[in-house]
Amino acid sequence: MNAVSGALIGALIGFISAFGFIRTNSKKSQWGMLIPIVTPIITIIGAISGGRIGYNIERSAKIDRSLGIDRVRYSHFKVGRFWHSESTWQDCKGGHHILKTLKGSQNTVSYLDGTLVLNHGNSASSVNVTKFHDTARNEAFKRLREKHGEEYLRHLNSTK
Repeated sequence: MNAVSGALIGALIGFISAFGFIRTNSKKSQWGMLIPIVTPIITIIGAISGGRIGYNIERSAKIDRSLGIDRVRYSHFKVGRFWHSESTWQDCKGGHHILKTLKGSQNTVSYLDGTLVLNHGNSASSVNVTKFHDTARNEAFKRLREKHGEEYLRHLNSTK
């Protein structure tokens, strides 16, 4: 659906920008001759571009849904003297993922399912742990999309 609405919006923007293009790049005496030629071409280019953008947005949303990224549960709590942040989610295959940001032996670190994602430095205040966790979460989601996005998208499409 996003591809169709993107194509319609792109066509509309292309149609409007065609008149601006003609107005800035030609004399008034040439407008009558150029409008029937330039307007359809730029409208088609706009529709194709908008459709492609809409398709990519729709595809990205499906990948997020299949990886479970759209249903993340977040918690922030104190263990002893140090703050911890934790995000958990479940993907469409039933896999359970945990991203933890906590104070390690010397530095604040983030782990995704037991694997080190980022080493943040030595500050472990509540505000910094939250910021570090957001950074780690964005990095983990980016890695998951790149590594498993296509595989999970195929799995999601095959179960329909």
